[in-house]
Amino acid sequence: MFARRSFAPGKSRSHARIIPLLLRLVPRLQREFPGVRIQLRADAGFATPLLYEFCEFFGLQYAIGIGNNSRLQSAAQPLPHRLARRFRRTGQPQRSFSSFRYRAHPWSHQRRICYKAEHTTAGTNLRFLVTNLPGRSRSVFSFYNDRGECENRIEEFKNGFAADRLSCHRFGANAFRLLLHSFAYNLVNLFRLQLPAALRSAQIETLRTQLFKIGARIRQTARCIRIHLASGWPFQDLFQAASLCDSS
Repeated sequence: MFARRSFAPGKSRSHARIIPLLLRLVPRLQREFPGVRIQLRADAGFATPLLYEFCEFFGLQYAIGIGNNSRLQSAAQPLPHRLARRFRRTGQPQRSFSSFRYRAHPWSHQRRICYKAEHTTAGTNLRFLVTNLPGRSRSVFSFYNDRGECENRIEEFKNGFAADRLSCHRFGANAFRLLLHSFAYNLVNLFRLQLPAALRSAQIETLRTQLFKIGARIRQTARCIRIHLASGWPFQDLFQAASLCDSS
């Protein structure tokens, strides 16, 4: 079981705000869920020794972006050279991953640096992470890159359901409105999981325009209620497929 938290981009001083938050959050999580492994991922705006030491002291696994510099480039240089030769030979974009041990001047000890090297027609690109995660460097980068998916879901929640429209004068009222937005999001997400595979990653606005906002005529008889949809509606096949998935 894993608990993961992603943080938005910030400047190097962001740790001044995040460390007090983590001091309140992490010990409580560890008390409530003693068997849960807590993993943290953050971009280079949080790359400070204080955050590394905090994670290591509390037993957190982390993958944090770190800015490029000449020492890191020098340590990683053999791999980009090989990729450049391979690119000249094949003409195909090249990508590879590796790691090494590194100690910056403010650090108390060496830490693992994972890096990704790419070579394309635009040249060489290097990305670095500082981490204490075990395993292959490719897997560490995959874990780090998934932080963007959390941001996508937050953006979808905010834009798809207007969850940021909390204009009431009282905190309790705004909290209740946010709760209603959350219920709506979870219901739509549950509905989305029942759709054909091609639509399970569809944005909320796509579902709204293609499946929810449908003009129809309702006719009630003595025996039933009939819903008449326009024969020229372009998404009727999609609607029928979604209905079959839901009924199954």
